[in-house]
Amino acid sequence: MSIEVRRHDNRSRGQSSAVSLRPEAAGRSQPQEFDARLLQSIRQARQRTSAGNVRAGGAERARLSNATLFDLSRSQEVLAYIVREVLPGLDLDEDIRNLTASMLNDEIESRRDLQQRLMQAQSS
Repeated sequence: MSIEVRRHDNRSRGQSSAVSLRPEAAGRSQPQEFDARLLQSIRQARQRTSAGNVRAGGAERARLSNATLFDLSRSQEVLAYIVREVLPGLDLDEDIRNLTASMLNDEIESRRDLQQRLMQAQSS
């Protein structure tokens, strides 16, 4: 079986078309337009972010300076809450639920061990 492909072009050379006959012209303008739009969207995003930071800057600094945010005991409480309250309410298979609970409990234990070692190091 053989297929013959022929180009059937009824347009005359003088007829205008939506496609440029000079591919290099289109190749130059499209990336420039894309870059310009990209820069514009980045600038707009930065302006929105900086405007929001002016209002929330003080609260954010206060929250980040709070040492209890990174406290190991707090993370243990959060993980225990997830195991006790969140995990049972999820629509999971029993095996997956048990595996997840086991992994989270192991993480709680490792954080307890780390906290104890840190306390011992600080006391000595």
